[in-house]
Amino acid sequence: MKRSKQEDRNSFEETNSGTSSDWICCLMQQVGLPALRIAPETMEVTAFNRLFAGLIVSTGIADYRLWFVEGVLPSMNKDERANWIAAAARFEPAKARVRLSLRRGRKRNFEMRSAGRIQQETVDPLIPCVFIPSSSVDPRTRDQPGLARGRAMERSRIRDELHKNVSQKLLGAAFGCKVLAGKVQGLNDGFAQQASDLAELLNTAVIDLQNLTRRTEDYD
Repeated sequence: MKRSKQEDRNSFEETNSGTSSDWICCLMQQVGLPALRIAPETMEVTAFNRLFAGLIVSTGIADYRLWFVEGVLPSMNKDERANWIAAAARFEPAKARVRLSLRRGRKRNFEMRSAGRIQQETVDPLIPCVFIPSSSVDPRTRDQPGLARGRAMERSRIRDELHKNVSQKLLGAAFGCKVLAGKVQGLNDGFAQQASDLAELLNTAVIDLQNLTRRTEDYD
């Protein structure tokens, strides 16, 4: 077996004890997912891949066998931890939310999924655990940056439409009402006053619309 020893707090060196040679961990490494294997009774780590080692390094836990007990389990909420432990004891598939501290103090949410008993393993079965970033699990947050950019572009388009099209039409209508009020003044004072009032109302609407577009710019 390969054992991994810690060179410093930010890097790990594989030694000749085989810890990261487990086939599931190697497979998950190839598809880009952190993974480990644990013994069901003690929950000690028996295998892991480099991606998981990179996640757990910031905890400073020197003994890789304690990475799960001291580094992963405490990061679950109480109820999910109890449910996961119960399912693992029965060798049933389970999942739990995990919040791990990354380098430089950043935190990231994962969904940890563990498999049940693997048929090919008849002696000393181990529990495989895979860590999936929450943005890949939850479709609502899968592409938040893309959604944010799309919303910003749509807001910008609406602002331009309001400024270049709607505002200009309102100003044109206000100007027309002013001209009409001037032409009919003396002929029909009541109608002239209504046209003048309408022009003022349209001008106020334009000002309100411009203020609204400025507030949306501040929001972006």
